Amino acid sequence: MKEATELSIKGESIQSLYGSYLKGTFLVNRRYQRKLVWTVEEKRSFIDSIVSGYPVPLILLAEVMTDKGRKLEIIDGMQRMNAIMSFIDQEFDLNGKYFNLETMADTKILKDDGIVVQKDTPLDRLICAEIVRYQVPLSVFLESGDSHIDEVFRRLNSGGRHLSKQELRQSGAISKFASIVRKLSCNIRGDSSASDILDLNAMKNISITNRNLDYGISVENIFWVKHNIITKEALRQSQDEETLADIVAWVSMDKGLRSSSDILNQLYGFTTLNTQESSLSSSIELQIQKVNEENIINNIQYVFDELIKLIEKSSNTFNSLLFKSQQPKISRYFQIVFYAFYKLLIEECMQISDKVKLIKLLDKAGDKIISLAAGGGNWSAKEKQTQSDALYGVIQSCFIKAQENDPARSQWVTRFENILMQSSTEQTLYDFKVGLHPLNNRSNKFNQKAFSKVIKTLTAMANTFPDSSGYCLLGVADTKETAEQFKYLYQSEYISYSSFYITGVKEEADKYHGDLDKYFTKLVQLIKSEPISDRDKDNLSRNISTVRYFDKDVIILKIESDDKPSIYGGKYFVRYGSNIDEVEPQDFGQLFSRFHK
Repeated sequence: MKEATELSIKGESIQSLYGSYLKGTFLVNRRYQRKLVWTVEEKRSFIDSIVSGYPVPLILLAEVMTDKGRKLEIIDGMQRMNAIMSFIDQEFDLNGKYFNLETMADTKILKDDGIVVQKDTPLDRLICAEIVRYQVPLSVFLESGDSHIDEVFRRLNSGGRHLSKQELRQSGAISKFASIVRKLSCNIRGDSSASDILDLNAMKNISITNRNLDYGISVENIFWVKHNIITKEALRQSQDEETLADIVAWVSMDKGLRSSSDILNQLYGFTTLNTQESSLSSSIELQIQKVNEENIINNIQYVFDELIKLIEKSSNTFNSLLFKSQQPKISRYFQIVFYAFYKLLIEECMQISDKVKLIKLLDKAGDKIISLAAGGGNWSAKEKQTQSDALYGVIQSCFIKAQENDPARSQWVTRFENILMQSSTEQTLYDFKVGLHPLNNRSNKFNQKAFSKVIKTLTAMANTFPDSSGYCLLGVADTKETAEQFKYLYQSEYISYSSFYITGVKEEADKYHGDLDKYFTKLVQLIKSEPISDRDKDNLSRNISTVRYFDKDVIILKIESDDKPSIYGGKYFVRYGSNIDEVEPQDFGQLFSRFHK
């Protein structure tokens, strides 16, 4: 008989929970936690229950030890915890009134320091006092490994009342197949993060939001919803992940697979009486191992990028491009188009040669070329194959053999967006510069001091976390004011994405260096003259790259952690947030211990 898990059940005031939240006590594990998807209406309803004194469901936490000490991992109740914290943080109102920041010492300090701004009109302090005194029921258990937490999570939701079928399949799944689906889904939605483990207060930056919430990722702008492929509600139920699971399975297996809920269960290794299920799960793991997980992600991402660019050029949504009148539930039609493109771009190593003609051929292809049987349930492998082959035959004349080592195959549209989003949850590992020349007409000199600071910052990033990568992006502004300065100086528009403004560096390169290639070469040469180790010079020189995001060229400088700390000018630095701190000699032992295997 198994030893019983040590479990404590108690009530804790919202005031106490908020204090712990500010200290970064609460963690979210994205391997099994669902997305932050509650609408503002759902959040208001939950806060109203608290105001009314109604009982709320228990929040389940696991006590875990991290390199930063004791933390509490949220197993069940992330949406509720987020609703409480975001209401206090002024992110939404209740009946037109916002939480009164004068109610608690913590919020008053935040208000006085200008970190949180009180919005009009404040809720009565007496009501707010009742809110913060409310006792939230908590259950805390001591974890005994990831598998233990995963099992608790699965059992808690096994009735299917809380999670969709796909969320239950993905929750805690550690197979290569599940990992690919998880990474691709986050990349395409735009809610990817540098790490699976995040502070609760970082989750809002990559949450999926609707109207009246001015943070996170707007659900209207997510690829699937924007192009009317999947509805907002279907996205909340993770239908995008089901679609991607179908795609990953199709391109990974030698033989085509039909699509069904049963097949998805088998692919995720759900055990039933049918012994073939485990063999299907094992088969796809073996195929992925042969091809390499990263290659599959890159290939699928590349095809997505090409489709995104083509749809943008057509000035239509995917739905309106394929159909004369908008159709519901067209994820299968998307898959057919994807499979035809995948065969041409990946399997036959082709590239698009005539985008205008290709758009014309895809115009109303859902009405004229692709013919799918109505209804849900099973989708036969034969229909997938015959329909994608039919579309392939129609559009193949718009493709030619790809050039060798085509740089366009870097899949940088969605990868670039995900670097931007990851920076919002792990700021320490990311830095942004519009360029290395002043944004005024008083001087046109290259700012050597600014470049040296970039390199020093990168070495500090390498020292902050072992086995990590740090990035500096040239051609990206993180404030609109800076982007407007760029626009005024170069008379060039910028592209907005989330809270970032992509300016590119082409204008700077053309004006001061002749062209982008010469500017790039100059930066590579300058790296070699910086006071860093030969290993870091080589690492930075190999990892510097120029990528294109739509019509903007961005230079990415990347450093990878070594098996010992990186040095700059004979000193060691670490980075916390946007600050660089020198490591004092008495702390060298602690620094080097991070890199000790």
